[in-house]
Amino acid sequence: MKYEHATWRPRRKDCSPPAIEQFPRPLMGPSARKHGGLIIHILVAIYTFLGLAIVCDDYFVSSLDRICEELRLSPDVAGATFMAAGSSAPELATVVIGVFFAKDDIGVSGVIGSAVFNIMFVISVCGLCTSTVSKLNWWPLCRDCFFYAVSILVMLGTIYNESISWMESLFMLFMYGVYCVALSYNARLERWAKSYNIPFLPKDDEPAEESALVSYRSLQEDRLSYTGPSSPTDQYKEQEGVTAGATTGGNVPETNESAPPKQPSYYKAKEPDPNEVSPLEKPTDGSKWSLFTWGLVYPIHFMCRATMPDCRQDKFRNWYPFTFCVSMVWISFYSYFMVWMITIIGSTLGIPDTVMGLTFVAAGVSVPDALSSLAVIKEGLGDMAVSNAVGSNVFDILVCLGLPWFIQTAMIQPGSHVNVTSRGLTYSTVSLLSTVVFLVLATHLNGWKLDRRYGAILMVWYLVFITFASLYELNVFGEMNPPVCFSAF
Repeated sequence: MKYEHATWRPRRKDCSPPAIEQFPRPLMGPSARKHGGLIIHILVAIYTFLGLAIVCDDYFVSSLDRICEELRLSPDVAGATFMAAGSSAPELATVVIGVFFAKDDIGVSGVIGSAVFNIMFVISVCGLCTSTVSKLNWWPLCRDCFFYAVSILVMLGTIYNESISWMESLFMLFMYGVYCVALSYNARLERWAKSYNIPFLPKDDEPAEESALVSYRSLQEDRLSYTGPSSPTDQYKEQEGVTAGATTGGNVPETNESAPPKQPSYYKAKEPDPNEVSPLEKPTDGSKWSLFTWGLVYPIHFMCRATMPDCRQDKFRNWYPFTFCVSMVWISFYSYFMVWMITIIGSTLGIPDTVMGLTFVAAGVSVPDALSSLAVIKEGLGDMAVSNAVGSNVFDILVCLGLPWFIQTAMIQPGSHVNVTSRGLTYSTVSLLSTVVFLVLATHLNGWKLDRRYGAILMVWYLVFITFASLYELNVFGEMNPPVCFSAF
């Protein structure tokens, strides 16, 4: 076989190589794991989820804040590039582990499962947890769903022949660049779309410039960069009100019309909170639960503080390159152990790696997106919660998959191909299009409102999708996956 036609992870004749063989040999044998030892692996997997969430939110994102500020990027571009990497770093690290270490489809299935988890489960929980009815603007949702659908079609065309080349992976990265360019012209595109007065869409009173602030990527950036009691849009309104008051001598006439708020010229990093309590300090409320949770995550915080400077503080403000690099090391560390533990769990229970990726890996790596959406829905910002959940999927599909594939096929082994051995993933990818159509249709039939009924409908659809996708992977509807070869691990 010539080198330029070298194939990554060669297939065996009648079975697929088990992913567990690509990791170090487990300390416990199959018999010990089946008789109680598996619980230890489950606990370690859960702990890695916590580690990923803490490193991403407290350190990795802070370093990205400073990078965006130093590069003087506009808010939309910053959100679409570096800030997207902040919330999707676990997905990216998982695919890297799947491509270069596990050499199986767990990374691909994790991205597909994460996409469904974000667009259905996260939005569903937001609807079920909200105490008020939030009105949704049609432009941010339709815009993000359009690009999400395009990214699904690109992914489908890439994995359909079960082999990915460097040109296909490069095209995925190119399409994400198109998405970033479109976001930079968001206000113009919104004015153009609303100029047609589409009859079945609701009329929004919000001008294009303000709506740009509630687009996913600027919302992603706002969520990570502002921690005040009011929303970023409210902060801009308050600043303009102060300016207007100073101009008119403090008397601001009440009027139904106001000048649209304007975005800052470039991204501003979040200022440190002077009232923030160090996670290394023991809680003083005396609650046993507080002490337990503090002690549980204390080792994670201790190791992070010992190895990474907090670049939000003035004295470490210029240390952001070092924090960025070390945080990536920690994310890779926790992702490796997470995929390793989940691979062992799936192998012990006889569950394919793709099913574990669609379910447990997807839920674990989507923790940052879920927490951020739940936080903003409590403030009544329905658009922010929905756009945050939908828009992150574009980055997950085009970059989290395209970048590791491109590195493998164009840099490490030029001319090689990455194999996707599960045909069920192709069917699951096609089914992803149904989630986009269903989300827009359900939103329209619900009157473009985010409420508990809306959340219940999406929850049912999520459970149906995951059930059928898992059955596909388990070969219930036909031979989608070759059987896994025997392993003594």
